[in-house]
Amino acid sequence: MIGIYKIINELNGDCYIGSSIKIKSRWTRHKKDLKNKNHHSIVLQRAVDKYGINNFKFVIVEECLKSNLLEREQYYLDLENPKYNMSPTAGNCLGCKQSDEV
Repeated sequence: MIGIYKIINELNGDCYIGSSIKIKSRWTRHKKDLKNKNHHSIVLQRAVDKYGINNFKFVIVEECLKSNLLEREQYYLDLENPKYNMSPTAGNCLGCKQSDEV
C-alpha cells in the first residue's frame, strides 16, 4: 500500500507525518528504530521514551499514487504542522540521521 501515514501521541495529540510505498512495513521499521533508540526524528524518539510506545498509534491517512506521494505528504505537513517531524519539507532528510546503508 502506497500513501501517507500519521503516528499520533494519544495522550496529547502531537504527531509525525510520513509517506511510504510500503506503509505497513514502514510502521514496523519506525517501531524497531524507536525501540532501539535509533529513530531519525529525535523529537519523536524523546516523546516515545517519555510516554511509551503503547501511547502512540499508527494511522493511514491517505492512499495515493507513487507519483503523488511527496505532494500529498507535503499537503499534510502544511495542514497539520506536526511536532515530531524534523523537517517541514516532504522528502527532505535535513537534520535526519541516516543509516550506514544509506
